[in-house]
Amino acid sequence: MIKPLALSLATIALVAGCDGKPLTFEHTPIQATRFYADTFQDAPFDTGQVTVLSAEHGDLHTFTLRPCGDGLVCGTRQGTVAKAPDYYVVTGAYAGRIFYLSPGGDGWVKRDGQLIQIAWD
Repeated sequence: MIKPLALSLATIALVAGCDGKPLTFEHTPIQATRFYADTFQDAPFDTGQVTVLSAEHGDLHTFTLRPCGDGLVCGTRQGTVAKAPDYYVVTGAYAGRIFYLSPGGDGWVKRDGQLIQIAWD
């Protein structure tokens, strides 16, 4: 019951603030952004395994992360997943890579100290 109410209030606030200018979320408080992500966006592993796409050194790479126990995620190896405020952090599933999956289907992979943008589904 809270979710429909929150959506209604958010919609009213957005429409009331329209003055002919494009709507941006530049100065949205982080708590509102996190609430929106947790309430309305898909979270990784909600429906099972996740496929991750990244472009590393100009090549498209695909990774499959699947839940394999409480707090565990498997890729080529068994790793762990932890919920941070803005990301689900997966470590150990693929050698040399740490995945930062944000709700909604994007995020980052850290490889050799470099952050590379990803998409996940």
